[in-house]
Amino acid sequence: MSYGVRKKFYNSKLWNQVKNNVWLKQHLLCNRCGKPVYVDGLSEWLPKDKRRIGIVHHIEYLNDTNIYDDNLTINEDNLEGLCKDCHEQEHHKPTSIRDNYMFDDNGNLIKKEQ
Repeated sequence: MSYGVRKKFYNSKLWNQVKNNVWLKQHLLCNRCGKPVYVDGLSEWLPKDKRRIGIVHHIEYLNDTNIYDDNLTINEDNLEGLCKDCHEQEHHKPTSIRDNYMFDDNGNLIKKEQ
């Protein structure tokens, strides 16, 4: 996804409002691990070394094609508030075993060459 389009969207007033609504509905807790998060403008001030940063995550990932689809970008049913650790796990989770293997011409299961 192009950086300019993404930056414009994530810096918009509309995104800020939607993002804050998600956090308020979740009571500033990570939707996966349940730990409290820090959100600028919503949380009480904490020193940086004590903050667990919160990120609103798009369940169906955004890309160049769907970035303009309000049904995905600002629909709260497609959003969840995550702490930075859970967000990192989501975006860096291992691929499915099926993605790493295939069948050869004889029907034997073999590992794909990377």
